[in-house]
Amino acid sequence: MAAPNSGCIHTHAAFYLWYGNPSIDGKWMHWDHSTLPHWTSAMNERYPPGRSHSPPDSPHSTFYPRRGLYSSADGGVLREQLRELSQAGVSSVMLSWWGQAGLRIKRDSQGVSTDERIPEVLDAASDANMSVSWHLEPYGGRSARSVRADLRYLHTQYGAHPAIWRQGVRRLPLVFLYDVSMEHAENDVEEWKEMVAQIRGSPEDAILLSLYHDRRDIDFVSAVGFDGAYSYFASDGATEGSTSSHWDYAVHKLRLAGKMFVASVGPGYDDTRIRPWNEQSTQGRERGAYYDRMWRAAVKANAAAITITSYNEWGEGTQIEPARPHTTSSGDTYQDYSPEEPDFYLRRTQYWTDQLNASVCNKRAAPRPRLLDENGQPLRMAFSVHDDL
Repeated sequence: MAAPNSGCIHTHAAFYLWYGNPSIDGKWMHWDHSTLPHWTSAMNERYPPGRSHSPPDSPHSTFYPRRGLYSSADGGVLREQLRELSQAGVSSVMLSWWGQAGLRIKRDSQGVSTDERIPEVLDAASDANMSVSWHLEPYGGRSARSVRADLRYLHTQYGAHPAIWRQGVRRLPLVFLYDVSMEHAENDVEEWKEMVAQIRGSPEDAILLSLYHDRRDIDFVSAVGFDGAYSYFASDGATEGSTSSHWDYAVHKLRLAGKMFVASVGPGYDDTRIRPWNEQSTQGRERGAYYDRMWRAAVKANAAAITITSYNEWGEGTQIEPARPHTTSSGDTYQDYSPEEPDFYLRRTQYWTDQLNASVCNKRAAPRPRLLDENGQPLRMAFSVHDDL
């Protein structure tokens, strides 16, 4: 599906396909995720890794889904989810993709392969008037060369589907490259540069966005030839890239290089049930105030596009998918969005996408309505049209 208006600031939501339950998949997947190790032995002694969770009573998240502990292979659930995002004004789902199904590779922490689910996702996206972009994950052995093969595979297998998000003059698909940054690929710059040069002008060419971890990625993006970078993390301050006060600088510097900065907003962050040692990264939701601040910062910075982290990354507590109250058999309580309704964050998302559509997409046709800051004052924006995002 092509971008409806090249003058819009589009929104893309991180979407995960790794959930499973016994009734559909024969076992729990991700809802039973064990605690993860820290990189220091001292912290692992304090918080022993490998402690499991016990769904459906006590899953791995600090929140509990309103629709229960679903399977990503449930077509009915999938269609409901994509309809929710479409109604919220999201442009595409950034599908978390863990490599080609036929390869023997290490996938996510539970070995879930997502490639087999893509055909049903694409069909459901078409039905929901939703589009699909790609979020390439760091499977075992991933390299610039393997990503080149992945781009060819994604084009060959799925490129003709009408649900693929395409934009720009050449109607290219959009690909997010998670954990490809100077922090992660400092020694592989030439390999990535060669890969990008090889795909330019080929059938599998794409808009390629690497991870913006910190300001070193300004030079990294330019050196490699990527089209820009996105910040991903929903915890404001966890990395320089996810620090909202840094976004003006990132936008300015990348634009000077002819590149794009895509800001990632999120409703909060809490991964303490799988990373109990990571409490310092927790960001409370503040009844939506945190989410609104992230959105305002992204709009104020004039980001080329906005991504949402996330629709359904329940393990890190970044989801905007509806949640409900839950108490375990032992009396432990899970968070929800009270006193707001279960779909509160979908409605906040719709508010912001509506504001962007009114303010940017139609800016040539009518005067812009004013977006307001947290004090009710007009929010200053210097919008420009990006042909590629």
